[in-house]
Amino acid sequence: MKLRLGTRGSPLALQQAKGIVEKIHRSSSGVELELVIVKTSGDERSEFGDHAPEQVGEFSSALEKELTQGRVDLVVHSAKDLPTQTPKELVVAAYPERVDPRDVLLVRAGCSFQPDYGAVVGTGSPRREMLWKSRWPESQSQPIRGNVDRRMQRLLREDTWWGILLAAAGVDRLGGVATGLALDRLAVDWMTPAPGQGALAVECRSTDTSIREILRKIDQSDVRACVSSEKAFLKEWGGGCSESLGAFARILSNGTLHLQIAVPHPHGGVRRGQMEGPLAEPELLGVRLAEEMKRG
Repeated sequence: MKLRLGTRGSPLALQQAKGIVEKIHRSSSGVELELVIVKTSGDERSEFGDHAPEQVGEFSSALEKELTQGRVDLVVHSAKDLPTQTPKELVVAAYPERVDPRDVLLVRAGCSFQPDYGAVVGTGSPRREMLWKSRWPESQSQPIRGNVDRRMQRLLREDTWWGILLAAAGVDRLGGVATGLALDRLAVDWMTPAPGQGALAVECRSTDTSIREILRKIDQSDVRACVSSEKAFLKEWGGGCSESLGAFARILSNGTLHLQIAVPHPHGGVRRGQMEGPLAEPELLGVRLAEEMKRG
C-alpha cells in the first residue's frame, strides 16, 4: 500500500514527517510512504520578514486543502498549529507523540538567564510576550519569524538582543541549540504552553477507513486526551491557534486529568486557572474551565 504524506518543507516539519514515517513502518508492514512538500501561506508570509503577523490556520489550511482534494492521503501538523475547527470531511486520526511541551529561553553562552533592565527578547508569539512580561515587565520584546535555525542565527547576529523565546520541541527535534547559545527550559506554571504544543497531529479523510486503521496503531490515547482538553478550552474561550493564551493538561498519578490555563486579564496582566476532571472526558474539562473563567 502506497500513501502520500503531505508536509511543510521546513527542516522542522520534514524531521517531524520522517518521524511519522518511521512510526508507521514499525507498526504496519507493507505500507510505503512518499513525502509530498506543500508550501503554506505561513511559509510564504515568513519570507516577508519579522513583522508579518501570524494568521489562524496559516500553517494548516494548505495541507488540509491538498488532503480534501485528494492530492495527498494524510498530512502531519504541529498540533498547536491546528485551528479548533476541523473540516467535516477530515479527522485527526493520530496524536502519535508529545515531546517537551515547554518554552525555552535562548541567550548567548555565558550570559545570565536573568534579564537586565530593558533587555530585548525576540518572540513571534503574543502568548509568550504576554507571559514573559508578566514576570519581567521592564524587558522589551521584538517580533521574530522564520524557522528555528534562522531565529537562533538572528540572536547570534543581533548585538542589541539579549535572548529569544522558542518552543522546546522545535529546538530538541532539530538537535539542540546552535553553537554559542545556551538554553533554559521555562516552567509551565508561569510560561504556560500553547494548546497542543510539543504534540503532532496526523490528519486523513474521515472516509478512508484503511488509513484510519493504520494511524490508530500510532495514536497515543494519553496525548490525545491532553491535547483535546487544551483545544476544547481554546475553542470554548474563543480564538484560533495564535490566540494569546496558554493551556496545558497532564495526567496526575491518581489517573485524573489536570488542566491549567493562562489568559489575558481585561485590565492588563494575566489571569490563571486550573481544574481537574475525568480522563475519559477531556473536552468537557476544557469547556468547564473556560466557562468558569468567563464567569469570574
